[in-house]
Amino acid sequence: MIKSIFLNHRVKSNRRATEHCTYKEAQTIGILYNADEFNRRILSKLITTFNEDGKTVAKLGYTDKLGMTENRADFIFTKKDISNTGVIKNDHISFFIRQTFDFLISLDSSQNINYKYILAGSSASCKVGLQTKSYKDLLLMSIKQDKQRVEAALSLVRYLKMI
Repeated sequence: MIKSIFLNHRVKSNRRATEHCTYKEAQTIGILYNADEFNRRILSKLITTFNEDGKTVAKLGYTDKLGMTENRADFIFTKKDISNTGVIKNDHISFFIRQTFDFLISLDSSQNINYKYILAGSSASCKVGLQTKSYKDLLLMSIKQDKQRVEAALSLVRYLKMI
């Protein structure tokens, strides 16, 4: 409860002005995802697509399962990595937030406050993702997730390429 109050306040004060660029001009893409919803197969498809287009990709995942972060090659964070007052305790998260990605893709429908805090704090020029009530003010473009997760993520990429 107290953590939600602090993080919601910090989210509102963390909004950044967005810059616009086209997908063709973009060089760096960040993927912020919920590891409980989107598996490695989906991420591999996205990363392969971006790499084929000559984009540099970085990813950061969130999970509610506290034991899931051990013995993993990719970077996963949990609620323990953010204090009740919004202090980030993990260097990988801090580094990810500071990156000025041309596009940051958000893949989450759980509307978790810890995930939202990282999304809001990101220095990305343009944030796009799946449409949720909680993230609507943080995303420049969003699509409805009325399809399978794989299809929704690939649809997001298809629309991103139209920009």
